[in-house]
Amino acid sequence: MLIIVWSRVLHVIEVVSGETFPVTSRSFPPTLEKMLVRSRVSLFGERRFKWRKRPSSVAFLRARYTTGSLLVALSMLGACAPKVSAGEWQCSDDGGASNGGTPHVPVATDPVTVPWSTGFEENFCDYTKVAGYCYGDRSYVLVTEPRHLGRFAAEFKVIGAEMHQTRCVRQGVFPEAAYYGAWYFIPEPLKDVEVEWNLWHFQARDTVDELHHDLWDINLIKGAQAGDWELEIHDRLAPPNANRYRSADHRPIPFGTWFHIALFLKRAADTTGKVALYQDGVQLFEQSNLKSDASKLTQWYVGDWAEKATPADSSLYVDDVSIGATLSAVSATQ
Repeated sequence: MLIIVWSRVLHVIEVVSGETFPVTSRSFPPTLEKMLVRSRVSLFGERRFKWRKRPSSVAFLRARYTTGSLLVALSMLGACAPKVSAGEWQCSDDGGASNGGTPHVPVATDPVTVPWSTGFEENFCDYTKVAGYCYGDRSYVLVTEPRHLGRFAAEFKVIGAEMHQTRCVRQGVFPEAAYYGAWYFIPEPLKDVEVEWNLWHFQARDTVDELHHDLWDINLIKGAQAGDWELEIHDRLAPPNANRYRSADHRPIPFGTWFHIALFLKRAADTTGKVALYQDGVQLFEQSNLKSDASKLTQWYVGDWAEKATPADSSLYVDDVSIGATLSAVSATQ
C-alpha cells in the first residue's frame, strides 16, 4: 500500500512540476524498483510491453528520488559546463495559458497546437510544459556541440547490447493531417543491428484507459552500398508483407553532419490515409489510400532506439523538433 501511495505521489509531482532530470544513478534497490514499476499505472504507457522494459517509469522514479541531492550539487556550481544537465533548469509549474486568471495545467489529453517546435533552448521544458516528457535507459542531456541552431541540441545515448531507448515524447490530440520534422546529427554509422535502429515512433489510443496500439516507425536500415544507411517507414497498420516503405533511389543519410527528416501524416478512419517521407527537403516516397487510424490520443517519440547493435555504446543528437501544417513550416530552418 505504501508503495502504491508513493507511486501516485511521484506521478503528481511529474504532472505539476514539469521537471525532467537525467538518470545518473540507480537510486532504488532492485526489488523496490520492480514493485514500484509494477504498481505505477502511467497515463499512456510506453512502447515496450514487458514491465521490466518500461524505462520511462523507471527513469522518472529514479530521477525524482535523486532530485534533492542533484539540486544541492548544482547549487554549488559557479558556471554552466559545456554539457548542460537537464536538472539545472527549472521548468514552469504552469506551462499552459491562463483562463480568466486561472492557470490551465497541461494534461496528456490536450489538443496539440500547431505550429509547435522546440530547439531545446529552454532545456526539455518545451516538452514538459505541454504534458510531454523525456526518459532514457541512458542519459539524455543538452550539449553545445554539435548543435544545429541556437545554443543547444539534445544528446540521446543508448547501449544497444540490449533493448535500450532514450527519447522525448509529445502527446495529446494530434491534427488529422500535419508535417513532423526534426534535425539529426549521427557521428558515425552503427556497424550492425540485429533488430532495428529506430528514430521515431507513433502510437495511439482513444482514451487514457485503453491499451495503446502502434502506428508508424521511422527506422534506419542498411542501404544499397556497404556502410550506407537509409530511412524507411514501418507501417504497423499495413499487412506484414507490404508494410515497409523506402526510397527507390536508396538515398543514404549523411553521417557527421546535420540532416533533416520530415514526415507527412494524413490520418482517417477509413482507407484514405497518406504518408510521405522527406530527407533534407527531398521527397523519398509517398503512399496514398492507406488503412489509417483516427484514434483521439497520440504519442510521438523522438530520439534513439537500438537493440543488439554494434558498437553497443552510441550517441546521436537531435535539434529543432517541430510540427506544422506545411513542409516549409517544419523545414524553415534548412
